[in-house]
Amino acid sequence: MRKKIIAVSTIALIVLISTVVFAWFISTESIANKFKMGTIKVEVLEPGFEDITDVSTGTYTKNVQVASLGTKRTYVRVRLIPEWSEPSLPISNVQLNLNLGDWVDGGDGHYYYKYYLAKDQVTSLLLESVTFTSLGPEYYGKILSIKAVAEGAQITHNAWKDIWGISTLPFPEGVPAP
Repeated sequence: MRKKIIAVSTIALIVLISTVVFAWFISTESIANKFKMGTIKVEVLEPGFEDITDVSTGTYTKNVQVASLGTKRTYVRVRLIPEWSEPSLPISNVQLNLNLGDWVDGGDGHYYYKYYLAKDQVTSLLLESVTFTSLGPEYYGKILSIKAVAEGAQITHNAWKDIWGISTLPFPEGVPAP
């Protein structure tokens, strides 16, 4: 019996010593890596605009520009859609007065800002004013609304190709906003 106790004790001592020695040669450490995806967010701005009532022929200030609120560098395009509250009325008497200095007419109904925007940057004005060339009695009491639809696409990985469905940009790529 005594030999049995000595044998079991010896085995236990060997296991304990080998565990301690083995622990000296092993180290375990872990860290958690977090990857937060960037965002694309654009917002149409209409600085100083208030609804205009009692409109007649003439020119009225209407500013439209776009801000980038996301974290990714972003290309921006805008579609301007004028329409009367009576859909059968033509918009041929409405002239949108554009500032195309920093914008390019893409020929696809969109205006493209020539530069990419970083977070919190704002484009130059695209729309500066609206001119009504003639308003007959059929327009009395009608309302013109101008929808400005802005879209943003990240500049990396040519994401704009997939998002906008175009093969080339109508301006040189990779130029930051001034």
